[in-house]
Amino acid sequence: MLAGLLNMPHLPRIAVLVDLPRGEGAGGHVKYWERLAQAAARVPPLLDLTVYFSGSGPDEPLASHVRYRFLPPVFSTARLKFLSYVPAHTDLAPFHPRLAKELSAYDLIHTTDACFAFARTAERVAGRKNIPLVTSFHTDTPAYAEVFMREMLRKRFGDGILYRLLEFLPVWERAKKDARLARHLTKCRAVLAMRIEDKELSTRLLGTERVNPMRLGVDKTIFTPQPAARSGIDARYGIAPEAFLVLFVGRVDAGKNVPRLLQACLNSVARGMNLHLLVAGKGPMESDLHAGLGARVTCAGQVAPADLALFYAAADALAVVSDIEIGGMVGLEALACGCPVLASSASHVAQACGAEEAMRTVEPSVSAWGDALVELAEDKDLRATLVQKALGFRETRLSDWDGVFLDDFAKVWLKTLGG
Repeated sequence: MLAGLLNMPHLPRIAVLVDLPRGEGAGGHVKYWERLAQAAARVPPLLDLTVYFSGSGPDEPLASHVRYRFLPPVFSTARLKFLSYVPAHTDLAPFHPRLAKELSAYDLIHTTDACFAFARTAERVAGRKNIPLVTSFHTDTPAYAEVFMREMLRKRFGDGILYRLLEFLPVWERAKKDARLARHLTKCRAVLAMRIEDKELSTRLLGTERVNPMRLGVDKTIFTPQPAARSGIDARYGIAPEAFLVLFVGRVDAGKNVPRLLQACLNSVARGMNLHLLVAGKGPMESDLHAGLGARVTCAGQVAPADLALFYAAADALAVVSDIEIGGMVGLEALACGCPVLASSASHVAQACGAEEAMRTVEPSVSAWGDALVELAEDKDLRATLVQKALGFRETRLSDWDGVFLDDFAKVWLKTLGG
């Protein structure tokens, strides 16, 4: 596998392109690559790794062979003032000249999306310079494009005739993004994927040999069972100790199906359930949660990993209510802390994480989520079983980030370069 690398005068130079800003409110896509870069800095130096983010600032070295690099966007979505809400700004330009100049110096380019400036620039440079191009799936951009365009139209036109006349636009936008993804995949020499549908798409386009598994990791020194966590969380936020504590982690918006969770919680309370919703994250629907649940919700905002671990350890259940997920770190972090996980069956999170036996899937409807919350609150034996399955998964199946970096990514990169 490494025969082609033996005569290299330097460590193989890898550029990873994350066309999103780094920062406190960054989502799982960014955090995934932060974790991998930190792992690359810890393990013996097999590669020279530069992870590119959108933004300004000097390089941030993690080790002599690992660094973050920042390039300002050419045409950021932040310039589109008519967009009422964007989860994370990215670069819509078809080409990024400064990035193109820098990419020529790398031995392999790894993209983490297919639609935006970094990825489109990488295609052109890789084709022109014959540099191997590899990609991995992190965000279901076509699905989110449809969701957020639909939300934008509904906010502007309501549910009336104008909305119905324009309802084809979100579907059309998703189809465009799907086509762009397919074109990008055909230009790649290798693909890493978690979800079954992403593996199937890549296999149809590239064949079995070029499609590789991709996992999530967890830092088990941070995310660990903490029996005393609940009393501390109750005291900090004024939560009743007897309340069934439901945890939500992520962007507080329609893309993560917060409206469904809110209505399911309201229905459960109407059925007599003593429920409290604890939210870790920010977003435009925080006010909706407060208006609906009042004292039964606590919105804690962005929290540090150590505090998030306490949330998981304290909660009676984590609600992964989004139908659009590619893996999702929060599910595995919760399992590592011994927290039962309820996940939408439509997202295939349990399958993607390889944790089907440890997570309980819920059909994507308000009524199904309300029933699942009530059932879990009333059935202590079921909760105990889910806790034990979570802890068993932690001990036998859960990888750390060093293993994910070495066995999934570095292995594929070196094989691609050696081939």
